[in-house]
Amino acid sequence: MNRRRWKRWAAWIMTGLIIALAASPGSAATTVSAAPAGTASDTPYTLNSVLKAGVKTVLNERVPEGVRIGAVVRLYNTASRAVAVPGYELRAVTTGGVVYTLKPSADNPRTVQPQEKAELSYMLTVGRSDVFTLERLAWVNVDEYVYPKKETNMLNMPVAGLEWYGPSTVFKDAQRSKEWGASFTIPAESAELVYTPVRLAERHTPQGTTTVLVLQVRNTGNRQAWVPEFTVSGKTVKSYYSAQRAESGPIAVQPGSSRYLHFVMRLDSPEAWLSFTISTPESFTDASGTIRYEAGRLQIKAPAHPDTQTVQSSYDLLDPIRASSTLRPNLANEVDIALAEVRRFEQAGDGFLTAVAKFRLVNRSGVSVAIPDFGVEWMTSEGVSYTGERMDVRQKMLMPGVGMMIGYTFTLPLSAGSDEQAQLTLLDGSPDTFQLPVGAVSIPLAGADAEESGGAADMYPFKVEIRSGSLEPSGLVTLDFGISRAVNMTFDERSVRLKLEAADPSGHVLMSQTYALAGAGRLGSGLKKIELGDRETTDAFKKVVIRLYEVLAIPGGEIERLVKTMHLEASSSPLSPAA
Repeated sequence: MNRRRWKRWAAWIMTGLIIALAASPGSAATTVSAAPAGTASDTPYTLNSVLKAGVKTVLNERVPEGVRIGAVVRLYNTASRAVAVPGYELRAVTTGGVVYTLKPSADNPRTVQPQEKAELSYMLTVGRSDVFTLERLAWVNVDEYVYPKKETNMLNMPVAGLEWYGPSTVFKDAQRSKEWGASFTIPAESAELVYTPVRLAERHTPQGTTTVLVLQVRNTGNRQAWVPEFTVSGKTVKSYYSAQRAESGPIAVQPGSSRYLHFVMRLDSPEAWLSFTISTPESFTDASGTIRYEAGRLQIKAPAHPDTQTVQSSYDLLDPIRASSTLRPNLANEVDIALAEVRRFEQAGDGFLTAVAKFRLVNRSGVSVAIPDFGVEWMTSEGVSYTGERMDVRQKMLMPGVGMMIGYTFTLPLSAGSDEQAQLTLLDGSPDTFQLPVGAVSIPLAGADAEESGGAADMYPFKVEIRSGSLEPSGLVTLDFGISRAVNMTFDERSVRLKLEAADPSGHVLMSQTYALAGAGRLGSGLKKIELGDRETTDAFKKVVIRLYEVLAIPGGEIERLVKTMHLEASSSPLSPAA
């Protein structure tokens, strides 16, 4: 047997092995994704009688070694049995006619199961320093068992407009360059999932600027679909910024339903956004390891300005705040959030102002819901924002038709004491990752340290007044309290309490006691007698000052707000000094 005949026999043997391998159900090296019945739209070219082909990714990226040329192609098996991946070479052809034979990835699948799509990755790094453009990818069958070897061009696939040059790429094709607000599908991914950019929000803090791009994804198909793995990067005049998706794990979207995706970018300072690129991950493996890269699919033009939160300027306390959250789309339907009380004061000797904002939450649904864990910001007249600390809350759920009080405290500079207005903004999300404004109100402010005069003192959800008081020379104080509470309103009994303090005219505190307003042993309406004790001077109990303080529990301690002051004089001569 001569050498040429031996090569032909070897070729027949190899062909038989490939066919046998294709029939084996365990022959595929990689799991491939299922395709819909019928010819897939992303594999429009006919490679042979049973395989359709298409281009998913074309990479033409500059690297330190030169230029990295990469390609990911898809094969779709239209047959009813497994088919071997042909042993064709994949070649990249430039517009100048230069041909590069790409290397296949070591983990490319070897077979394509019936009615499935398989992805094959190829790559080559060439030592070129000039700029060039790829025109097409070519499948070439090379018969090395004849002399001279025979090359047959099996299929040409044009790649104009598909090349990814790296972050600096600017797509010109209308299919890959979208205006803000325009809906789109991600090329080479499920056409059933339609995406729409709905919000670009920015928050500026001492730590820098946080920008959040919000995409709505809608399932237009008739079966459940999963959001594919993709990334977002933003481009400004100065640089490029990679975003982190706030949602983790697989995201399923039911037919006809929508979900929101949040992509977070962090900057040192505000910058003007130009565009956002949607990319999907690719990889190539050879003996030296695995190369992972991102390939841009389309770009979204940035809006002229980030969105601004609508502020309710004509706001009355206890009116529901108009809140809309993409993190919790049902928030406004489930829970009414209303501002119930706002105070601003200076505790003695602090050297700064403390502000308190109390909110009433009411469950409007028919089932128990988790208490919304929202944040609150206080904006001064100078446009500076201060983040509130949430008061301790042990309750976790809101019962249907029942409200709950939740408070926030703020530390403000003394200069904010002259503000006549304040803006309070509700924030949804986690302070550890990002927060989005979801509602805002503008409210008038009373003067700082303004003690309530006349009638009852507001200590939401309570109103407290001393209807009358008397002082006996023996030091017995009698106070007639009137305490009322908002109906259908719960609160953490530790969060709001009442402190009663008695002092002599010189300011010396004679007694001080804090009372609960809810739960066992609470202070209620009616007479309360307080014994100040014996004194060594005959004029000790001629005059006493009674002060009422609202005591609020905050993380790490308590704060007190003076709400009422009453001056009492003894009704008769004081007792003689003790013997």
